Amino acid sequence: MSIDKVTASHFYQDNGDKIKQNWFLYEYSNVLFSKIEEAPKLAAYRKKRGSDHISAFCVYFSKRLRRSISHAQTKQTSGVMIDARYVYEFYPDNSYTQTQRLLDAAMEAWSEHLLACAHCPNQCLTDGFEITDMFDNLKKTGWPTI
Repeated sequence: MSIDKVTASHFYQDNGDKIKQNWFLYEYSNVLFSKIEEAPKLAAYRKKRGSDHISAFCVYFSKRLRRSISHAQTKQTSGVMIDARYVYEFYPDNSYTQTQRLLDAAMEAWSEHLLACAHCPNQCLTDGFEITDMFDNLKKTGWPTI
């Protein structure tokens, strides 16, 4: 992925928030943004909403996955739930069709992101609450974080 559309600073307020789970969600939000950007059926959505607005949605949606990830990890559910509620909370007047299209993009992004993470040594979902220096490394390499 080139320059991120969703900035890392949305996922931490201080050093205590720089955990692997937040890194995972930051990466997921960028994959979700890409899927929304690529989806032909979301052209009207993109035209109506600007990049900043789509970015804000991706941040919100990815952060709402925290509870579902936790439930899946503790076996309270059989897997992570990509829920239409998250879309309707952000877009209360959203149409059913557009919500389904956003959910399709979210599912596609989730699958793609999990595949990309499968061989990653960081194990962000397994060690989710471990502090990571990955956020700080972005700054060191000149990657935009704000």
